[in-house]
Amino acid sequence: MGFGQVVNRGSVDAFLVEGEVGKAQKLLESYLGSSELSYPDSVYILKNLGVLYSSSRKRKELGDRYFFRLLDLDPFASIHDTYASNTILAGFRKIRKQYQVQKGGKALVPSVAVFDFEGEGIPEGDGIAMTRQFIAEMQRLDVFHTLDRSQVMETMEKIRVRPDQCSVKECRLDIARRLTADKFVSVQAGRLDTVFTFTVAYLDVETGEATTTFSKVYSKRPEKLLAEGFGDLADELQNREAAFLNLSVTPVNTILTIDNSPMAVISSRVPLNPGKHRICGSSPGYETVCKDFEVKRADALTYSLALPVKAGTQMETSGFDPDDEFEDEDENRANDREGEPAGNYLWWVVGSMAVLGAALALAFNTKD
Repeated sequence: MGFGQVVNRGSVDAFLVEGEVGKAQKLLESYLGSSELSYPDSVYILKNLGVLYSSSRKRKELGDRYFFRLLDLDPFASIHDTYASNTILAGFRKIRKQYQVQKGGKALVPSVAVFDFEGEGIPEGDGIAMTRQFIAEMQRLDVFHTLDRSQVMETMEKIRVRPDQCSVKECRLDIARRLTADKFVSVQAGRLDTVFTFTVAYLDVETGEATTTFSKVYSKRPEKLLAEGFGDLADELQNREAAFLNLSVTPVNTILTIDNSPMAVISSRVPLNPGKHRICGSSPGYETVCKDFEVKRADALTYSLALPVKAGTQMETSGFDPDDEFEDEDENRANDREGEPAGNYLWWVVGSMAVLGAALALAFNTKD
């Protein structure tokens, strides 16, 4: 269903341009509760109502509630494409921080802006191509929510700044904050013939300080470098910024979820974002087990998830014990006679031997 069939964005924008804030609010609220709303429409309504109500001191609390509803719908939502002022953008960043702490899990995934590779010996076109390759590698990693390059470019255009004018940290922090990004990446590239050096800096948007900086050297021609991509750069950044869960699971066919998201493959080393998480395991015939835990940046937590057998299942009622599988058979026979007096058994054996001896003696005497 097209956007115009449910939410008339043209009318909303026209009211906002003309300063008819009340009419824009009423029109947006008239769509709430409609069963025909698409996901993009819902995001559009919530972010704009949040911005409009946050513009009024008296109704700011209502605006905050709309922002929380927006984050429930999309934990990575941004309001950079609205008419939000810098004050409202700053307020939204604080709300998103609160939301991350409260919800944990997926909400902890940082939104990351990546700026174009630049440096001596790197033509602008090559720098853009390298940036796109690196962003593609970052987007395959679950511990980052990496923004498309187009979002960075659109924000620059909005404030009329060219990429070559935004190479200093202050400008990039401004762009990242407008995008409600948690982190941003700057890559300084250098080239000497076929030797490339890339220095990656991963900065926190709130503090403006780099939490990780590292360099890698490549001895390759530009076309080969672009063909192979920058997967090792992205992996290195993950290894330095993520926490890791070293996991062992029983039984082996356990289905796992982390923060309500299924794990495609059970891995012994799972990268996670620092903070609170929940892991759950389920398997037929076993009780479902969930474990809440918290990890720190660059930390490694080792955990064994063992599911107990469900009461009344065949595995439990059979009384099978892995320790009994190799029990000695003679011991089992002795256990079968448990409760029989030991003395009676001994006298039975002695008596039987005496009878046998007497019978043999009689046989020999008869023969003689």
